[in-house]
Amino acid sequence: MTPLALTLVSVSALIHASWNLLGKRQNPSPAFFFIASVFAALCLSPLLWVYHEALPFIPLRVWGWLVLTSLFEVIYFVGLSGAYRHGDMSVAYPLARAVPVILVAIITSIFELGKSLSLPGVVGIIVVALGCLVLPRRHIGKIRLGDYLNACCLLAGVAAIGTTGYTLVDNQALFDLRNAPGIGLNAVQIAFFYMALESVIIAIALGMYVFLATDRAALKETWLSSRNVSFVTGLLIVSTYGLVLASMAYASNVSYIAAFRQLSIPLGASMGILIQKEPVYTNKVASVGIIFGGLVLIALA
Repeated sequence: MTPLALTLVSVSALIHASWNLLGKRQNPSPAFFFIASVFAALCLSPLLWVYHEALPFIPLRVWGWLVLTSLFEVIYFVGLSGAYRHGDMSVAYPLARAVPVILVAIITSIFELGKSLSLPGVVGIIVVALGCLVLPRRHIGKIRLGDYLNACCLLAGVAAIGTTGYTLVDNQALFDLRNAPGIGLNAVQIAFFYMALESVIIAIALGMYVFLATDRAALKETWLSSRNVSFVTGLLIVSTYGLVLASMAYASNVSYIAAFRQLSIPLGASMGILIQKEPVYTNKVASVGIIFGGLVLIALA
């Protein structure tokens, strides 16, 4: 992995943790992330013009994947905003980031959607599961169900389900798009093209949720009080993935990219503790370290 790739991924991880910190500090609602998503879509929309000649060659099934991934994105943002409203970022962020890695690895192995799990991968999953099990607890002792049946942990789990869903769907959609006859784009162009399409559909899906399933007054309140922060959040959401795409051209193996992206977990937890002044205890610090180590094992397996 070249120094440039390492730098790009490290900056991406920092940006990812930063936009989550911004969201947490706004006591976020789905309306906050809807505004952020609209701004992100506006930032990426010029790509739809740049690659407009590819639009007629998008297979019908890819449009279906885009609709499905937008539903998972809604689940993700609803869960994430709820977790941040009800608990510490230093707990919610590691759970929401780590659990999908386990679920994706297990699902792809069961359904043979990728390479089978190696021994390091299995060990990594066990290590991450152990870290997630210990994270919500302040002290080592008898495990109580009540430590996990709280709004923060449950909603972080909802966010994790959303992340798992859109990760699997996006992977299949990109595969179908790369193999679409006449698409005329290389792999990197397809990734950016897909990201632009996805951002527009996510904004529409989140908008439908906000207008139909939540209090519209929350949208007005968020617009008046937090729209500038939401704009910045949307820009950061776009930037973090763009840096990851750029870094892939400078790494010998994409697994290294996946591993270093998990740097955002200790960064996010540290921001919650140092900037948000969330409580720090031995179990929390140890758990984040355990989760990070397990994710590296999975990524490099």
